[in-house]
Amino acid sequence: MTSRERVHAMFRGELKDGFCMSIGGMANDNMSAYAYAKLLRYLGMDRPLYIYDLLQNIAQLDPEVIGRLGGDFVHAQRPKYRFNQDQKLWKPGTLRDGTPCYYASEYDPKDDGKGNLIIEMDGMPYAKMPKNGLYYDIIASPLADVEDPEELRLFHPAVPMSDEDVSWTAGEIRRLFETTDKAIVLNFAGQLVEQGQRDFGFESFYYNLAAEQELMHAYFRMITDVYMSNLSRILALAGDMVDVVWFCDDMGTQKALQFGIPMYIEMIRPYEKEMWDFVHAHYPHIKILFHCCGAIFDLIPHLIGTGADMLNVQISADGMDPQRLKDTYGKDVIFWGCGVDTQRLPQMKTKEEILGHVRRLVDVFSKGGRYVFSQVHNFQADTAPETICAIYDMVREIRDARER
Repeated sequence: MTSRERVHAMFRGELKDGFCMSIGGMANDNMSAYAYAKLLRYLGMDRPLYIYDLLQNIAQLDPEVIGRLGGDFVHAQRPKYRFNQDQKLWKPGTLRDGTPCYYASEYDPKDDGKGNLIIEMDGMPYAKMPKNGLYYDIIASPLADVEDPEELRLFHPAVPMSDEDVSWTAGEIRRLFETTDKAIVLNFAGQLVEQGQRDFGFESFYYNLAAEQELMHAYFRMITDVYMSNLSRILALAGDMVDVVWFCDDMGTQKALQFGIPMYIEMIRPYEKEMWDFVHAHYPHIKILFHCCGAIFDLIPHLIGTGADMLNVQISADGMDPQRLKDTYGKDVIFWGCGVDTQRLPQMKTKEEILGHVRRLVDVFSKGGRYVFSQVHNFQADTAPETICAIYDMVREIRDARER
């Protein structure tokens, strides 16, 4: 069967102990551009290297590479994914190690004279990549001092998309639908918590969430209205070709939730539910995939109740034991990921240790067939291509054997 057929069979509950696979099918199961460049060389595949996520230096995986590794999904993204940099056109550049690549045509970081790269947004220094660093850090909190709802302003990515950008996104969905046999993920995000943390800064965001709830409801209402407009216009043009919409908000730390469940129910859930209900009501074939890192075990039933069909979680956080996750929630949600603990991967010394670790996780999560294999978050820059290929080749063999 084709990848798209396999995914649809999983959605219908027909895979039994089969499962799907993803690599680069959504924003959190991809890889560093440095790792991707090494992978392309290892595979002998001459492909251009596009940096679609400037914050983390994440590559846009070629559909042929996804197919080589056994992936069943591709993702379509909005053209202004990071820092309001338009990716409809690209320009040549290099990574910091000299590797040729392509950046968004508007990408023009400034050197601060100390070797740090600075990106400006809305006229302010907004993000910094330290000298010899691999990622950008957000260095501005444009709403940090706002106390009156009338002073709230919109910042990327919670800004209205132009009709041109909506049409371009729909065109990307159509292109992937027509040129691949993969299931299509709309890389949407729709962040509430993380957008608030960027806009207010972490300290002010948490304070306001507890003490300035009228302000925060006004803020969440403002950005949700924009998200709803953007989402509805994209899906109106291409919703029949979309299989999954990806949403993202980290609500846990390594040790605990970032805020209590009552606060989630009061402050966050109504706006998530509005977006997810819209998708389910108007496009019942589309599944909601929600990425949420951290120790969120007790929050999961509330996420499912809000409308998450698929969850991408972090198994290395406290309380996130794989068997416990599957036993408790596996009948109610499709787990996406959880197949390679990338936080522990650097400590694994042998191929046998890595593959044994992966096989155990596949056995846990694939039981019953409601599972999409991928690693926990993006492969980092130092991940060897031999490791990536060994993992995905083994898992693909397991998947294919179960289908025979």
